[in-house]
Amino acid sequence: MEFVILAIPYMRRLGEQVGRAGSDPNRFQALMANLRTQMRFAESVGYTGFCMTEQHLQVEGIETTTNPLFWDYFVAQHTERIRVGQLGMNLTAVNPIQLAENLAMLDHFTGGRMFAGFTRGNTPRWTGTFGQHIGITATHSDKSEVDRRNRRAFEENWRLVKALWTQEVVSISGEFWQAPPAMDWSFAPTNEWSPGSVTHDGTLKEIGIVPRPLQNDPHPPVYAPFSYSMGTAKFWAREGGKMMGMFNESKEEFIPLTLDICLEEALQHGRIIGPNDMLALGGHLIMGRNPAETKKLYEGFEWLFNFAYNAPPYHVPMGRLWMGSRQQVLDHVGRLNETFGIDEFFLWHHVGWFEQDEEMAMLHEFAEGVIGPLSS
Repeated sequence: MEFVILAIPYMRRLGEQVGRAGSDPNRFQALMANLRTQMRFAESVGYTGFCMTEQHLQVEGIETTTNPLFWDYFVAQHTERIRVGQLGMNLTAVNPIQLAENLAMLDHFTGGRMFAGFTRGNTPRWTGTFGQHIGITATHSDKSEVDRRNRRAFEENWRLVKALWTQEVVSISGEFWQAPPAMDWSFAPTNEWSPGSVTHDGTLKEIGIVPRPLQNDPHPPVYAPFSYSMGTAKFWAREGGKMMGMFNESKEEFIPLTLDICLEEALQHGRIIGPNDMLALGGHLIMGRNPAETKKLYEGFEWLFNFAYNAPPYHVPMGRLWMGSRQQVLDHVGRLNETFGIDEFFLWHHVGWFEQDEEMAMLHEFAEGVIGPLSS
């Protein structure tokens, strides 16, 4: 089985009342040190992956996942085997050509340990700021014009990323991006070593990224968070992505429904896959060293979640919890594996919100209670 840490970093601790903690360079240095220690430990006890969400402009010090690609490289520098990725990079408000290139660079720098994750963006402040040049902002799946424009950009940009990863050169004309835009190009090395990239009259007609990814079967693994949008799920079923869902127990009836729809969609597009190829399951890690500590951790997590997540502008339900005794969580994971055929699990794990020893202990409790027994 695979156990991937979805690290959510904070630059303020539970109970702190300090303004704009995210603007403090010293706090960021402390966060880096704590995360490095935790991920080294995580690799040593059997966790197989690390990833982050993507957020920007988080001056409040909440979920400071600025540029997950840099975080991935940082973690890869201090580990040897653990995979590094994103869940995920915004694929609507950014330059997809540059993103494809940056991800390919990361794949090489990590020796092929990289997986890529993509989202449509759920935070208006930074998505709207970064995407203002093309009229893109965050959206709910409400089929409004804003939502439809966001989805068109997402699908176009993914196809551009995929083409740049899998082809030496591309020529794509889309609604949002031209690869390349119309321009004259007179460059002797192009004429000599890539003559098909220009027309007879010197107009540039195709471009390619350098490097292309190290993983090329046909490209690095791709993931996406599942938020009950069946349109997004079917899109990734066609395109070869794997969804990660944090369905809580009351929503588990959506798991077989989602799998049935996605596996059929994949089959209709020539992809013969199983449940584990389509879906991973995730939950929030809340495991103390004793029941009293677990209760304390849950109370601190519940307050944060209701304050910053299950609130405007997100209104995100809490989802599954990896919480309880070692045996209870082991039984929980085992039941999901047996019932749905899933063997990859993600753990939403706070770094910096609780005390360092408490966060290390949560990683240790899950490793001892779940990873160890399931690996033996």
